[in-house]
Amino acid sequence: MDKRYVFFCMFLVIPFLGNAQRKRPQVLVYGYGPDAYAAAIQSAMSNLNTVWVVNGDRLVPDLTSEFISLTNNAHLDAGVWANLLAATKKEKASDSLVAVVKRRINPQLVQNAVDSILKTFDNLTVIEGGTLRSVKKSGKNWRVELNDRSRFKVRAIIDASTDARLYSMVYGTVDSFRVRKDIPADYFRSVPDAGLARTGVAVGEQDGYGYTLPLGALVPRGEENLFLTRFIPAVQQLATGAEADIPLLMHVGQAVGAAAAYTAFFKTTPDKLDARSVQGELLQYGVRLLPFVDVPLESPHFDAVQRVGATAMLLGRTGEDGQLYFDGDAIVTADEVRPVLNSLFSRSQIWFINHDDVDTLTMADLFSYIKFVGQRGDELEEQVEKYWKRRYHFQGEYDEKQQATRTHVAVLLDAYCDPFDVKVGLDGSIQR
Repeated sequence: MDKRYVFFCMFLVIPFLGNAQRKRPQVLVYGYGPDAYAAAIQSAMSNLNTVWVVNGDRLVPDLTSEFISLTNNAHLDAGVWANLLAATKKEKASDSLVAVVKRRINPQLVQNAVDSILKTFDNLTVIEGGTLRSVKKSGKNWRVELNDRSRFKVRAIIDASTDARLYSMVYGTVDSFRVRKDIPADYFRSVPDAGLARTGVAVGEQDGYGYTLPLGALVPRGEENLFLTRFIPAVQQLATGAEADIPLLMHVGQAVGAAAAYTAFFKTTPDKLDARSVQGELLQYGVRLLPFVDVPLESPHFDAVQRVGATAMLLGRTGEDGQLYFDGDAIVTADEVRPVLNSLFSRSQIWFINHDDVDTLTMADLFSYIKFVGQRGDELEEQVEKYWKRRYHFQGEYDEKQQATRTHVAVLLDAYCDPFDVKVGLDGSIQR
């Protein structure tokens, strides 16, 4: 596991801190649906002590009550959602497996998978049939009391209920909820906005058009760590009230779960979220940041393509079907990558000025750029040749004279220059 992208790694290197924190919860999730499940699982995976208050008598009834079939979101299912579907077959998640399971989702197998997954988390407490008595702010924390008189003091709350009951108890009406970043009305039917795409955390499709929801569009404005899932403006715009909403709710729930866990762990507020840290945490658990339908979960290049795509350098193309394609075998021109690379790295502009005759990038050009910007030595070519197939899983034979493809550029820049490590604001602006 790459520690660069695990913002809760302190629990891994200082075990006694984890044991001490188990004495009290840090995140509370309220709701019974797929979004509540995904938020609770992500918070627990991020090593936060989590309480899931299920305001009903069944966990995730959308999936555990009757057989259903889902045809939407093809090649875009990921993260907690894809893992749950794969768990019904006791296999590892892949696009092909998920597609098969979605044709006829067996409620009993989902229930078995949910029960099995929940048992793996000793830092996740599930309270079934829980009803709220009061929710109050207490300094920088929240105090939640249930009707059975059980009480919880937590740093962050996620209201994933179908009626925003918890949020309404605090603010009177859900109409007061505002997000940090509003998105344009035509956002879901246009080419991905470079700025917003940089902070994408939840993908989906609407009427065949792929999209990614930026982090700022999912988290609350202000300094209160009270998050919503279903009543987020963008989600309400996308939701249909039908079973087809399940993938959307799962992806949004997981993203919100990671954001809430971040605020709880670092004892901070939504306005101070580090987009790259949240995205990196989600990537650790198989989330898609960009909706590339031609880069499957099982691809050895999945993580690198997602990270580089999140810089908005290689956003791909929108096909006639409305979906976003990475086009990994397509060649790369200098004009295509220059603007973003120059924004990411201060030395980049000098390289492009010194190589203004470069049009289509060759592997030699790519090596030259990496050595100059990433300050790598002449051993780079030898190392790439050695690991051409074994580590980087490139097709064909190594040849410095061949044209560099989008896959070559994404994988090698990710490995040697770390463009994803450059911070971005919630508005997608690059901050170096």
